[in-house]
Amino acid sequence: MIETLRAWLPDAAALLSIALMAVCALRLLVRLTRVLRGQEDAFMPAKATDGRATTAGRATTAGRATTAGRATTAGRAPARVLLAAAGAALLSRALVYLIAYAMRRGMGGTGGFFQTLPTLWVHWDTRHYTGIALEGYTAVGDERLRLVFFPLYPLLMRALSPLTGGNVFASGVLISLACSAAASAMLCSLAYETYGARTARLSVAYLLLSPMSVFLNCCYTEALFLCLTLGTMLLLRRGRPWLAALCGMGAALTRMPGVIIAGLFLIGLLAEIPKGRFGARAVLRCAGQMLVVFSGLFVYWAINWIVTGDPMMYMTYQRENWFQEPGTFWGSVSNTVYYLLGSLEEGDWFFSWGAQLAAMAFVFLLLALRPDALPFDWAAYSFVYVAVVLAPTWLLSGPRYLFALAPLPMLKARMFSGRGAHAAALALSAALLVLFTFGYTIAVEVL
Repeated sequence: MIETLRAWLPDAAALLSIALMAVCALRLLVRLTRVLRGQEDAFMPAKATDGRATTAGRATTAGRATTAGRATTAGRAPARVLLAAAGAALLSRALVYLIAYAMRRGMGGTGGFFQTLPTLWVHWDTRHYTGIALEGYTAVGDERLRLVFFPLYPLLMRALSPLTGGNVFASGVLISLACSAAASAMLCSLAYETYGARTARLSVAYLLLSPMSVFLNCCYTEALFLCLTLGTMLLLRRGRPWLAALCGMGAALTRMPGVIIAGLFLIGLLAEIPKGRFGARAVLRCAGQMLVVFSGLFVYWAINWIVTGDPMMYMTYQRENWFQEPGTFWGSVSNTVYYLLGSLEEGDWFFSWGAQLAAMAFVFLLLALRPDALPFDWAAYSFVYVAVVLAPTWLLSGPRYLFALAPLPMLKARMFSGRGAHAAALALSAALLVLFTFGYTIAVEVL
């Protein structure tokens, strides 16, 4: 039976993913046409906000006409709301730490809370980031493979390590916690201004209760990447494109998909066409801002060249050791289904291929069915981001990559209108977060 399914189900799943993404692409093309004609505000959702209809060119709360990247409907979030979002992030991370520690003690583990933090939370990529922070990059030995990891996060770990007595793991945790709090506050601010208070609360809840938010607790780049991406989005909404470009450069120095955020600057330029402000000076400004974002990637290429003599050596290491090459999102879907069917009798099938397929299907459906719930610029960014991060061959970190899609919590918050549906979805998400906390901290040592 399994072999029969493996013969046709992977291709069927790939075709379905293509169909869903094609639906999203067509809807985005229609919206782009409306934006270019001045019939839709590129920076506001096509759907209604929390009780407030959105219209193209609506004035801001300060009485100014909306310009590229500045459209708002509900005004800026009060400071107490943003502080509450940041506090919720820190409280939720503390609870995750306590849950992991309680699980360890429940399974007979010994040691105090702080003593066991490295045992529970230093796995997989964390070892590479701590190694880079301590020793830098090299072209020899197994340590040469660290070159595939981008430099900003370990550089910050090293820079802040004096505050933790030279403990780069501890400095990395502090960075992740601080960035989680900042990202939650910025997400709340963006959602509040775009939709209203209810969606802002839900967006923060979906971010912090996501099963993949377990990676906000350890030395991974998710928190920093989300912080820099949301910072770019927020600064664009504030009309500060050059500062936004610097944030985008930081995102590109943190992870490869950071360069995708340069597309937001291009959309901002295109939105000027119906307003009669599209000229050579605007084009040059946009090109300069996009170049600043891409300079993060250029710095990473320079590091590759300095260390190995080949600016693209990281791609060689990815191919030879992680079997990753440029591919397609539908190819990843096909491979995921194929390997899932072949691993059903293995103990960790759910944490690997099962979780990845579920995350892919969920995001594909959201993009196809609810792209109008996001402003056009964020919806277009989301489409490209998903198509790119799910493209590498032998993909096994898809759920984590999708978690770092900054507009995703807002899209989740617009899935339903009823409180009961959101309550059920958040309860399920919280339960899965506990399960994946066990998977990252405990099961990795048990299985």
